[in-house]
Order: sequence, then C-alpha cells, then structure tokens
Amino acid sequence: MKASWYAEALYGVLQDRSVKTESDSKKVFARFHKILAARGHEKLLPFIGQELEKILVREKGKNEVLLITADGKNENKWSHAYDHYEKEGIIPKHATRRDVVDETIVGGFQIRTKDTLIDGSYKKSLVELYRKITN
Repeated sequence: MKASWYAEALYGVLQDRSVKTESDSKKVFARFHKILAARGHEKLLPFIGQELEKILVREKGKNEVLLITADGKNENKWSHAYDHYEKEGIIPKHATRRDVVDETIVGGFQIRTKDTLIDGSYKKSLVELYRKITN
C-alpha cells in the first residue's frame, strides 16, 4: 500500500462530523495505528505523516478566499460584502481570507475562491463601456 492512500483515508476520517473532540481524534489515531500494525505497514508511518502534510496544504488552498480591492484603504469598506456572501453561504464559512490589492480594478471589489468569482469591481463596467464606445 502507498502512504498517500493511508494519508487520504486518515484525513477523510478526521474530517468526519463524528470526530469533534481531541479525545475522538486520539481514538482514531489509536485505531489507525492498530490497523497499520496488523497489516505490517508500521514503517510507512513517517511517510504517511508527510503525505498528510501535503493534503493539508492542498486543502488549505481550497479554503482560501481572496478579497481583491483597488487599494489598501478600501479593504475595510468592502469587508461588509465579504461578510454578506459568507453569511449567505456563497463563500465557505471557515475559509481563510486573504486581502489583495490590485490597482487594475480601479474601484470596487472582487471575491475569488477556487471555483467562484464575485465581481463587484468597476473594471468590468468600464471595459464594457469602452467596448460600446469603440464599436
């Protein structure tokens, strides 16, 4: 068996809703260690830890939400929009928020997740206006 398979299985069990406390986690780890010992795969334990770290990094990237504004002053101004979309369930509730400054959006905000873009910037409106004028 590959260490990555064990790591994926362990991560999946730890993310289960029935594992709520540290005590539950300890029980999962104890059972996991027994399974490794029964199969003779205890030597994979250090590699499983490394694979688990890779999984955590990958999942952290999935849970990151970018709040993009035109300048640093507007971050507080547009935080209410972020809070609104989080409350509505469009943005994951416990995601890591990262504030980014992008001068090309001129004003407004953009909220980006791995698979969602909420565009409240002036850039799109200005580009559409430019296209209408030039056509």
